[in-house]
Amino acid sequence: MENSSHTEFAEALRKRVTGPGVTESALRQAVFNRAAGRGVVEEPYDELAAQIGTAAYRVTDDQVDAVRQRTGSDRAALEIILAAAAGAGMRRWDAAAHIIAEATDATS
Repeated sequence: MENSSHTEFAEALRKRVTGPGVTESALRQAVFNRAAGRGVVEEPYDELAAQIGTAAYRVTDDQVDAVRQRTGSDRAALEIILAAAAGAGMRRWDAAAHIIAEATDATS
């Protein structure tokens, strides 16, 4: 995969995460970054984003409920969860692209 394609995809995804929404775009960006393994964000978002970033299948009802209560709505909580999921996906995408690039360089 070309690096420019990855860069364009990543930028498009980041723009979607921080586009219009119920929650503040800065919060969604911070949650995205946290799930991607960069930085921290205030609680209860930090715990949920970190969990989604490392092992989403271990997210608990309590973690989701804490975010739902803090944001005040299901829709806002969903935006936070989706931002974290996108960040986690980007973390894995970056790792895979790096491995592919190394393998391609090694065979040249």
